[in-house]
Amino acid sequence: MPDVALLIDWENVYYTLRQHTTGPLPSSLAILQAILKKAAEFGPVRVKLAIFGQEVAMQDETLLMALEFTGMEPIPVAQRMSGRLLKGRSDAVLITRAMKLLYKDRPDIEVWFIVSGDRDLNALCKALKDEDKKVYLVAGDLSLANELRESPHLRDDVFLLEDLIPEARWTRGGLRVDDTQHGKEERRPEEPAAARTRARRGGSGRGGGARPVRATPPVVPAVVPTAAPESDKEQRRLAVLLLDQLVATHASSMARGDFVRSVVPLSEKEASSVLEERIDAAIEQHHIEAKLEGRMRAKAKQLLSPNFSSPLVAETYFHFVRLLRRINTVTKDTKRVPVVEAVLDPLSRADQPGGIARGRTQRRVLLETLFNIAEERGAIQSESVQRDGREITMCWLVDDHPLVIYARQPAAAIAHLFNFVSTTRARGDRADWVNAALFAELLSRVEGDALESNIRSAVERGIMKPEDHGKKAGFVVTRDHPEARTILGEFGGLNGDAVERVVTATTVASEADDDDGGEPAAPVPTAPATGPATNGTPVLPRKRTRRGSRGGRRRGGRGRNKTTAAGTGTEAAD
Repeated sequence: MPDVALLIDWENVYYTLRQHTTGPLPSSLAILQAILKKAAEFGPVRVKLAIFGQEVAMQDETLLMALEFTGMEPIPVAQRMSGRLLKGRSDAVLITRAMKLLYKDRPDIEVWFIVSGDRDLNALCKALKDEDKKVYLVAGDLSLANELRESPHLRDDVFLLEDLIPEARWTRGGLRVDDTQHGKEERRPEEPAAARTRARRGGSGRGGGARPVRATPPVVPAVVPTAAPESDKEQRRLAVLLLDQLVATHASSMARGDFVRSVVPLSEKEASSVLEERIDAAIEQHHIEAKLEGRMRAKAKQLLSPNFSSPLVAETYFHFVRLLRRINTVTKDTKRVPVVEAVLDPLSRADQPGGIARGRTQRRVLLETLFNIAEERGAIQSESVQRDGREITMCWLVDDHPLVIYARQPAAAIAHLFNFVSTTRARGDRADWVNAALFAELLSRVEGDALESNIRSAVERGIMKPEDHGKKAGFVVTRDHPEARTILGEFGGLNGDAVERVVTATTVASEADDDDGGEPAAPVPTAPATGPATNGTPVLPRKRTRRGSRGGRRRGGRGRNKTTAAGTGTEAAD
């Protein structure tokens, strides 16, 4: 039997399964074994290559083990350069490897199995057929490009993933934006567009009218994630998306129906269902809190708010604020800065005490993911420029964006640092204490030269206070402080009024106490004029007032005697 070469574009297989199946996916090992079994029917498989992108490998932790078990050579492909996503890299590497095998390393191989449905492989199939090779394609029915589907002379046969992996629950839903068939009607390339509505020749009866036209399938907007609902990457994206909506509306929570409608239009039912799956997974994993008020039982009436005690949410928000504040710091002297050299590389060098992203590589990937999310949400803008013969991506912040305003709050980095560290504490450790060394390690590259002054200002405002544990210096957070509460959920004070009123009231009361020389009276908490605390605005202490003159309560009741021009009366006597 002739030798067989098997070349797999795993990125194409992975996203085909993600987009056109429901429920849990088969394991990577089962998928590879099914493809390998089909290829082995035509002869011994001598060459086994699997090309995959780095982002796909991070989403599927079992991929490398499955490739090793099946004896396939893994070929990782970098998908990002200077912070930019590069598309079509896997196809280019697959074509290059195939050409090298065909003309140099293994010209004796007679049977070629290409596992991909991208249109870029059209020329590769033709080159293999020109050398009298047998070419077989393996692809999903909905991800097979029309150039390959309508050109039978370029391949001997096509095997569908739907037939090779029947245990997966395949769907026939609308295509997503990264499919090879997106935006193309189901017609032959040589058929003109006008032919779709032309009446059939020789048609008779009631069924011989105009040819039916299939409506364009719905498209999921780019702001909606399209990977596994429960994956860390998609949950981080959802957390930032919810934070963006809450900060923009200055609310502590948001109705589920309003949140979905604010992200996707009502007409995009498929996009709404995709987002609903992410929300359900986030609620199940306790990344999002969902509450119902009163007798409300409708799912759309759930009040959604981020769970700041979730390790994933705490880590995501902390590094997201670090990222935006880093860009804000380094762009004070210049309008825009390089993404990799000035932002991602410096931030990834800092060692964090725990969390989900362990090691510098994972932290770098996390920062790149958050940068892309911020760019999608419009908080960051970027452009590519030529410098010293190479392309560099420059970035800057959008000043009036809600997420940028949120990250620029004076207590943002400090409050999220305490919250992040508290989620990584072992049982029995104090959750409100942070080692002073962590401030320098995690925030020095973020705040720059202003770190010491920011820490001193936070202590003076009462957000935290110094406290030593043995020989280790550190700080303790004041969780009830209005600024800390505003950053960690009560977004109604982000306009600055609530925090500013508290600081002003505290200063006035302190000055009054200094003048009196006595002990300060306890403030009486009252609801602010803007509404109750449930709308996101923290309850503020009312400014202390006095009854009577300096000597205490006056005689003569609650009324105040008027002072005459001659200075007579009770007050004049005092």
